[in-house]
Amino acid sequence: MIPPTKELANVTSEAASISENSVQTGIAIYIDDELDNNKQQQATTTIRKPYTPPKWRKIMSYAWDSFGLEPEERRFIQRIDFFIFSYSLLSYVIKYLDQGNVSNAYVSGMKEDLNLRGQERNLFTTFFNIGYLIGSVPSQIIINRTRASIFIPTCELVWSILVMCLAAAKNAKTIYGIRFIVGLAEATVFPGFALILGSWYYPDQMGKRMALFEVSSSAAQMFSGYIQSGVYASMNGRYGIAGWRWAFIIDGVISLPIALAGYYCIPDFPTTTRALWLNEKDRKYAVERMAKIGRKPPRPLTVGRLVKFFLSPRPYVFQGPYNVGGFGSSSGYFNLWLSSTKKYSVEMVNILPTAGNAISIVVTYTCALLSDLTGRRGPFVFGVILIPFFCNIVLAIWNISFKFKLAVNLLNYAGFAYQPVVISWAAEAFQDDAETRGLVVGFGNTINYAMSAWLPLVLYPTNLAPHYPLGYKISAMFYGVALLTVPMFWYYVRWEAKKNGKVFNEMGLAVDREDLLIPLGDEAGACSEK
Repeated sequence: MIPPTKELANVTSEAASISENSVQTGIAIYIDDELDNNKQQQATTTIRKPYTPPKWRKIMSYAWDSFGLEPEERRFIQRIDFFIFSYSLLSYVIKYLDQGNVSNAYVSGMKEDLNLRGQERNLFTTFFNIGYLIGSVPSQIIINRTRASIFIPTCELVWSILVMCLAAAKNAKTIYGIRFIVGLAEATVFPGFALILGSWYYPDQMGKRMALFEVSSSAAQMFSGYIQSGVYASMNGRYGIAGWRWAFIIDGVISLPIALAGYYCIPDFPTTTRALWLNEKDRKYAVERMAKIGRKPPRPLTVGRLVKFFLSPRPYVFQGPYNVGGFGSSSGYFNLWLSSTKKYSVEMVNILPTAGNAISIVVTYTCALLSDLTGRRGPFVFGVILIPFFCNIVLAIWNISFKFKLAVNLLNYAGFAYQPVVISWAAEAFQDDAETRGLVVGFGNTINYAMSAWLPLVLYPTNLAPHYPLGYKISAMFYGVALLTVPMFWYYVRWEAKKNGKVFNEMGLAVDREDLLIPLGDEAGACSEK
């Protein structure tokens, strides 16, 4: 997030009629325009005292912000948490549940039943990645031209039905086609929800929610394995259907009602929402909240604007902190080293990496939480990238003690903890353009999938396992470059803001001069108490 500058003091002097204390404490000013008994208009001003939460709420607010909000605001945040945020988690869970089931099915009987070869398992992933790569950017254009509340759940419905169709697959070619379309449909979820979440939450509320959204994929990967194991044990052969086929059917049965719920839960954007769970006061309040921090609503994405987007530095400076480090991610090869040591059983080789996943979840949420509390994104992104940078340098040395190598491999899982913070940072840095917020993430995912299609094969060839002399060095180099791009992105955001005549508000966000002067309005009355 951009820190406030001296320019704020100069601009706020133009708005002397608006109390600085009102802006910072959230005091609402109400004007009663009703006529008195003599039919004369009178203006009555009532000033509410700032809300002071109970001590227990204050303490809890450090972990989850809504605890410390005033009652009306808390009810509004809880409502959008229940519908928008909770649904985004469920959607991302079924995405990874449906994405990872092919690998589980392959080792649970699919290979033998369909007479598959090893290379075909890799091609299942390749066709999915091609679909995902192709669909990432176009999906954000479609969301702009239609409605997220229709397009996203429709994509979820399509891939849920197709996952069930995998149960009827007779050969590899059928799976190739289905996996391609599933990847195409799933490409909309991550950038789509990143855009939606960034359109409803304040900066100090965004990071932790993006973090939980991203780490929900780890839970989905665990559930996928548990479902496959349970279904195979209890359903294999029932009604003449193999267990791996039942797993696809049950995955679809789980996904379908969640997809259908999306038509009700996804609210589009504050200025365009038709969500039935928001009344008129809620909708007005949602628009006012974003206007107060200078976050612009969506606009039609024309060809000219799209061309301007790709010709601007924005999508490219964002890729440095968002993507470059991840190009060399090496955490996925930990289990190969564990297996090579001959110290652990097959069960432990599969269980130990889950400790790395736990570390990743803790670091991801902690990093996002601290960035929300402090209002600073860059330092935490930089600090987290330092972790895999150090780990890969140590692994490149290789000749270290067994315990140290084990610890470094586990710590290496923290490598992607910075991404939710980077996305939150982009939501603030590019808040003047809603379409840019969606496109930079979609474009980033396209680059990520394009690189992951070939780079791991070069850096971490199977025949060199478990020691990759070149791989760990190149991975360390990628993370080193990513470290350099963090201050570059920070500088670019500040430079662009000044170039475009922006000023900084009390949250450190670059806004138009007139947006700095927007009064708080009727906050307390804007939220319903349903």
